[in-house]
Amino acid sequence: MFNIKVLKYAAMAAASVFILSACSEESNSKSSSETSGESQEFAFSHFFPSNSPMETDIVQGFVTGVKEATEGEVDITSYPGNQLADPDGHFEAAATGVADMGYGVHSYTPGQFPLTSVMELPFLSETSSEGSQMIWDLYEEFPEMQDEYADVMPIWLSTSEPAQIYTVGKQVKSPEDLEGMRVRSPSPEVNAWLEELGAVPVSMPMSDVYEALERGVVDGTVGPTHTLLDYSLKDVIDYVTVGNFYMTTFYGAMNQSSWDSISEENQEAIGEIKGENMVQLIGEVHDAQAKKAEQAAKEAGVEFYEISKEEQEEWERYMQPAIEAWIEDKESKRLPGQEIYDRAVELSNE
Repeated sequence: MFNIKVLKYAAMAAASVFILSACSEESNSKSSSETSGESQEFAFSHFFPSNSPMETDIVQGFVTGVKEATEGEVDITSYPGNQLADPDGHFEAAATGVADMGYGVHSYTPGQFPLTSVMELPFLSETSSEGSQMIWDLYEEFPEMQDEYADVMPIWLSTSEPAQIYTVGKQVKSPEDLEGMRVRSPSPEVNAWLEELGAVPVSMPMSDVYEALERGVVDGTVGPTHTLLDYSLKDVIDYVTVGNFYMTTFYGAMNQSSWDSISEENQEAIGEIKGENMVQLIGEVHDAQAKKAEQAAKEAGVEFYEISKEEQEEWERYMQPAIEAWIEDKESKRLPGQEIYDRAVELSNE
C-alpha cells in the first residue's frame, strides 16, 4: 500500500525504487485490525496505454467495483503505460511491493510460469471467454500451477482471444507457405511450433512489431486479433491466416502484504469481484475488441484466410512435435505436463 503523493512524485521524477519499496513496506506493516474502517490507497501497475480497453474497461472496471464494494474504504489508482515498472516487471513489482498490484503478460518472463504456458500451445480455444475460463479452471485444479503464484495473491488469470498469423506480401494458406519466412514470436512456446512449420522465429515485443513489419525486418507476426487495431498492424500487413494458433496469457497479481492489510470484511467484498468474475469480464472485453479489430482490418483492405477443419489436421501434424516437446520438458522437471495438457484439451472440448 502506497502513500499516493509519494507515488505520484516517484512516477514523475523517476525516484529510486528503493524509496518506493520503503514506502510500501512501511504502509504494509499495518495489520488488518489497524486499517479496518480506514480509507486505504493502493497502486496498480501495468503496461497497457491509458486509452486501451485493458485500462479503461478491465483495470478501471476492477477499480470501480472494489471501491463500490468496500464503500470507498479501498481506493485503487491505476498507473498505466509502464510508469512504475518495465513491461516485463509488473509481476515482480507486485511481488516485491514496488506496486500493490500488477497486470502483465506471462511470456515476458520466459520460464517463470511453466505450466501456465500450456495455453500458448495450438488450437486450445476459439475465444478469450473460453480461454480465460480454461486457464482459471486449470489454476484452481492444479496445486503445481498455484505454486507459480506463491509470491502474490492472484486477482485473475486470463487469455487473449486466439492469435492468428499476419503477413506482408505473401499469403499463408498451408504450413509449407511459412518455409523460410521471418515471423515475430512472443515466447519460446511459440518459437517451437513456428520452427516445426519451417519459419524463422524473431523475438521482439509487440510494441516493436509495426516498425519491423513496415521496414521488412520480419515478413510477418503472430498475435491476438486485437493487435490489428490496438497496435495498428492493419496498416502494415496484407494478409491474415485465421487458425486460432495460441493464446496470450495474462496475470493480475496483488502483493500479499497489501492484501493482508485489508480488513476481513473488505477482503470478503473484494472476493466477489476478483477471480472468476474478472475472468469473465476480461474475456468479454477481449472478444469485443477482437471483433472491432477484424472489421477495421477488412475495411483497410486486409485479406483474411480461414483454415478449414481438414486443413487444420495438416497444421496439427506439423505442430505435434512442439506439443510433445513441451510436455517432455515439464515432465523432466517433475511437473505434470501431460496431465495439465490433457486437462486443457478436455476443457477445450467441453
